[in-house]
Amino acid sequence: MGDRGSLNAARWNGSGPWSEAWFLTCVEPRNGIGLWVRYALDVDGNGQAVPSLWGSFMEGNRAFALRNVYPAAAFRRIEPMGIGIAELTESGCSGDVEAGGRSLRWRLFFEAGADAEDVVPAPLRPIAALRGSGLALPHPAMRVSGALEVDGRLVDLDGAPGALGHLWARERWLTYTWARCNAFAEDSSASIDLTAVRVPGGVQIPLFTFRSGGDVHRFQDPPWILLSRSSPAPPAWHFSAADARLAIDGVVRGRPASSVLVSYLDSRGGEHRCSNTELAEMELRVRVRAFPGAPWRPHATLTSTAACLEFCGAGVEQGVTNRLLTEPADEERASGRPRAAAGPASGPTRVAPGG
Repeated sequence: MGDRGSLNAARWNGSGPWSEAWFLTCVEPRNGIGLWVRYALDVDGNGQAVPSLWGSFMEGNRAFALRNVYPAAAFRRIEPMGIGIAELTESGCSGDVEAGGRSLRWRLFFEAGADAEDVVPAPLRPIAALRGSGLALPHPAMRVSGALEVDGRLVDLDGAPGALGHLWARERWLTYTWARCNAFAEDSSASIDLTAVRVPGGVQIPLFTFRSGGDVHRFQDPPWILLSRSSPAPPAWHFSAADARLAIDGVVRGRPASSVLVSYLDSRGGEHRCSNTELAEMELRVRVRAFPGAPWRPHATLTSTAACLEFCGAGVEQGVTNRLLTEPADEERASGRPRAAAGPASGPTRVAPGG
């Protein structure tokens, strides 16, 4: 567990190489809408900082991803963290991106749910600190309200399931699989976070957490991490984990039509392809037992059509035609001056999704 404010605070000390990103995910299962927003900072070995703002929107079988690149001076480390006119705090965020003739604007507010978490297991945190890396969830499972403007169309969000994450590293992990969900049809209070990092030698480090009924099962903590399994095969990922009293196994599967293909930079300037969707299908089977050593018995099967899923590494491009569109931020955004036109950043009239 941790404090939302401290887990959300910028970690960059002014030198490079460095990669840091804050990411927001949000879904509206009833209307097949998914949102992925990313506030990012990449710094090369010479200390040259490149902030960028990303926005991706999925709806049914359509998806697009936009990125605006900013000058170094546009990044603000102090509360509220910001890039140009875009801002992010532990209680909400705002921003806008335009590229390739498309646009996405947002002004969103967060309603806290699950307690904030440091994803890295306690025994591994000294190693992570030496590497200058970390992964935190200021909001592992929250509700999101506010307004979007998608290519000029206003979309209202009212208590939509979502999450806020924060990651940082001197050297980015280049091969991993990530998924999460707090939009299960059978239990709206349940949530799951799944990250599996592939380290040199092909070994995967699974960091899995499941929350249900007020309990938090951190399968990444010793000794349970030894029982976790990860089998990614884009566009699907099979996984399993167990602790003393509860076990999970499941599959999450994305669709190319509602996925986007993006590239992340490493500290040497190399690009690494990743596919992302906020509208993946997930099935999660939960088993329980009375005490360690007792037989397992079925407890629940949870399903969702609004899970988040990202693959980074070989084979992620299969059938994904929605490519990231990138343009430099215009002078108004880069300067941090507020927009004159009406939009989510200035409080549009809220309308129903699809209106």
